[in-house]
Amino acid sequence: MPAPWATGIIVIGALVISACGPADDAQVACRCTEGTDVRSFPECVDNISDESNDAGSPFSSRLADCPSGARLFLREPTTPEAVLFNVLDTMRGLSPVQYMDQLTEDFLFVPDVEAMELYLDVYNPPSGYNPDFPDVDTLWNREQERRFAVNLLDNKQFRSIAVERWYQSSKDERILFDDDPLHERYIFPYEIMFTEQPPTSEQAGEIFELRGRLELDMITQTDDNPVWLVRRMRDFRDFATARRSLTEIRGDFAQ
Repeated sequence: MPAPWATGIIVIGALVISACGPADDAQVACRCTEGTDVRSFPECVDNISDESNDAGSPFSSRLADCPSGARLFLREPTTPEAVLFNVLDTMRGLSPVQYMDQLTEDFLFVPDVEAMELYLDVYNPPSGYNPDFPDVDTLWNREQERRFAVNLLDNKQFRSIAVERWYQSSKDERILFDDDPLHERYIFPYEIMFTEQPPTSEQAGEIFELRGRLELDMITQTDDNPVWLVRRMRDFRDFATARRSLTEIRGDFAQ
């Protein structure tokens, strides 16, 4: 379901900043560009910034472009598997607005406990935190995920995002709940490769890879006309490799 966006404009010299958020009191700054989705950010129609971002680390502090108006053709979310592949396609297609459309309003990301220890100031776990109790998984909510998606799924920063491993029905685990037929869980390994935009046409972009295992909880409100969404995403770091995980990339991004 579409996210309820709100916008505002702050002008600083020649730089136009569109404050983009689901409400006036929960905003994240982004730049109006030629490709901005003006349906989500109508204030950007006559306010295009020509100031370039710093081409440094993808995790450095930077002002992201507001999401593009380009729309991907996605599957109807009538099955959990369709939504799993919509998530995949929105990452590969660098489409943060449509990525967020796949998540519930009460979406939660659950970090890997050991990887989280590297970013305690980001996740701020309470004493005795245990991710096995879903009702206390409030370390990273939908608004934090939205800010992360807008900044990470950025075609000015990345030339491509390739997902080398994702859910495969013939290999991976699907859990059904007898007492809750409107809830399904999918567990599978992931491998995601990011290629940065090269600093010059003569150079190649830097590449880094994420690797781990995901546990996705999918829900729908009804069997009659189902619309499935991702409610909970739990990460498990792959300690057999030296690769970053989805927990770590969120931690790196937030610092």
